[in-house]
Amino acid sequence: MNFSTSRKRLYNQLFQISFFFLLLSLVAFHANAQRGYSLIYSENLKGGSTMFGNTLLHIESTKGKNTYIDTIKMNGNKANGNSSYGNDNENMVNVDFDGNIGPGAGTRNSSSSNLIMPVGATVKFARLYWGGRIKNSDFNLSQEANRTVKIRKGIVNAYTDIKALGIDQSVISSGFTQYQAYADITAFLNQNGGGTYTVGNVPLSTGSIGDGGNHGGWTIVVVYESPLDQYNSIRVYDGFQMVYSGGSAHTTSVTLTGLNVPSGTMSPGDAKMGVMAWEGDANLTGDFLKINGILLSNATNAENNPWNGTITNNGVHVTTKNPNYTNNMGLDIDMFDVGTGYGIKPNDHTVSLVFGTEADQYYPGLFTFSIKMKDPSLTIKKMVQDASGNNQAEAGEVLTYTLSGRNVGVGNANNIILIDTLPSTVTYIPNTMKVIHAPGVTPGFKTDAVGDDIADYISNGAIKTIKFRLGQGASATSGGVIAEGESYEVQFQVLVKTPPVGNVVPSILNIARVLSQSDAAEIFMNDATASLSPEAAPLPVSLMKFTANLISTTKAQIDWSTSMEINNSHFIVERSTDGKMFTKVAKVSGHGTTSLAHSYSITDDVANVGNVIYYRLRQVDIDGRSNFSNIIVVKIAKQNQIASVSPNPFTSYVNVNLEWSKDEIITARILNVQGKEVVTKKLQVVKGNNNLKLDDLSNLPSGSYFIQFISATERMTQKISK
Repeated sequence: MNFSTSRKRLYNQLFQISFFFLLLSLVAFHANAQRGYSLIYSENLKGGSTMFGNTLLHIESTKGKNTYIDTIKMNGNKANGNSSYGNDNENMVNVDFDGNIGPGAGTRNSSSSNLIMPVGATVKFARLYWGGRIKNSDFNLSQEANRTVKIRKGIVNAYTDIKALGIDQSVISSGFTQYQAYADITAFLNQNGGGTYTVGNVPLSTGSIGDGGNHGGWTIVVVYESPLDQYNSIRVYDGFQMVYSGGSAHTTSVTLTGLNVPSGTMSPGDAKMGVMAWEGDANLTGDFLKINGILLSNATNAENNPWNGTITNNGVHVTTKNPNYTNNMGLDIDMFDVGTGYGIKPNDHTVSLVFGTEADQYYPGLFTFSIKMKDPSLTIKKMVQDASGNNQAEAGEVLTYTLSGRNVGVGNANNIILIDTLPSTVTYIPNTMKVIHAPGVTPGFKTDAVGDDIADYISNGAIKTIKFRLGQGASATSGGVIAEGESYEVQFQVLVKTPPVGNVVPSILNIARVLSQSDAAEIFMNDATASLSPEAAPLPVSLMKFTANLISTTKAQIDWSTSMEINNSHFIVERSTDGKMFTKVAKVSGHGTTSLAHSYSITDDVANVGNVIYYRLRQVDIDGRSNFSNIIVVKIAKQNQIASVSPNPFTSYVNVNLEWSKDEIITARILNVQGKEVVTKKLQVVKGNNNLKLDDLSNLPSGSYFIQFISATERMTQKISK
């Protein structure tokens, strides 16, 4: 061997040693690759979010020659969720829910839990998380086989393989790793709907060991859309952080950003938070979670031990899982109300979390927020003052209109637009548009020009319109925000036109409208009317009250009263679904001429009208002249318009009698109790009564179903059975 060859071998050995240590350092770095918390889903929608899952390891005990699953230890929780039992130094074995024959063959472990959603809901987002503790010599997580788990709908169907999108890891001690893997399963859940899901074949080490013990399980987070639900602000965050400091007291602080707490006062159930964490111990106290500095606690999650291996919903153990243990030995899934008591305020965009421990070790991995979005209710009042003060319209007289209102709802009124279309009997006096007060708007006169400030005078042929954009942040192109309890007031002036020779000035009546949007972008509008007597006489009727209210799901009651009437022939109650085109509902006789007060009332069938109804009164004199009242609004929740379904129970077909509001093509669906669509069909319907038949249903198994009829704006559901 010459020197050159020996030196080359030495260089090769040194290179191999260096590469080996470099590889070790890379592996060690990857093993400690904890991940900060980030926003992974964000949307405001009609629907909500939920989490469900289960453990995959349980305790096996021995008595004499017999071994058995120790259900006493797995269910030994006290009233507050704590327990005398943990998984440290216990013989942890795989949960074998599906067995090892048939569709379950080849799974080392499996357990099930139920996804519960409203009927007809669709999955918008879903992630599967799995993990726990492994001995590195048992599983190499870089190998594809150990990055793949199995999931199926139900308990007997074939499994689908799911490969991890990412794996978070942390070294527990020499040769052991805590990990969390995750994968997107939105399409799989959307195809299969609500019901029971089984997850298995997760890499987990078994046996007895200290330092926290072996543990593992799975969790699925779901965001769903349900048109029958209210609007909610949904946010989902995930990450993987170890809360531990060598057995000493320790805290970890996290600020979650991107939260979108809607405006308006909240009650406890208006906001719900979900958390999932690994490696909590029901038998070790001293841990805590602070939300905005306030300790979390409820019936099954004590202040000093929220990470106690429970799966709960508002302090109640979730039981829709198999096996159904109360202590899941290292897996926590908890959902709880945070609308009050936890410092979450309207319009917040962040939430502060502090994780603490006296000596324990755990790993928070997932957080959800579902917060109810509140509706505004922006009122409008319109007053007119004539220059002479006699409450009569006279030729050449200046009239001052004042429009005012307040947000009496519990949510922000956004993009405020105030519009007043002038009657043909008056002429706008230039440069008289004035803001008395409004949030975020400088008081004073505004120009008539379009697009240079928050007010416009718009002349479009015979149509003359006054327009204000109001609220915090209002501009020359868009309206701003008027929060709960805030008010506005504006003014402008017009001149009464001189009528043709021989004619007198008629009564002057015009309607103003305020438009706003909720935080969820739903449009709301409200109207107000102001009137002046004609020049020669007072108005024929002095209206003291005009109201409309729902008295049942299908009936509205319209009430009005007068303090005096002059030559009053009758009233016509008119109704509209858009606030523009009105039709006659009822005719009610007046009292001619009287100085006595009178009250009137009718009921209106609104079962098939729509979600928002506008009413106005047309008062007609004996000589045929008429005047209009203010327009009032009734908001109606969506209603079931399915008149009948027969036969019910059915065998091979159903006949449906359906009332519909217009001619269009709709979708008919039949859903099973898990919310999965089993039949769908397009149907042509007409306005009014429809008799429809859905056949070819003989192949459906016996059981309960829901039949739905859906258009772009309507959705009706009724339960049926076979």
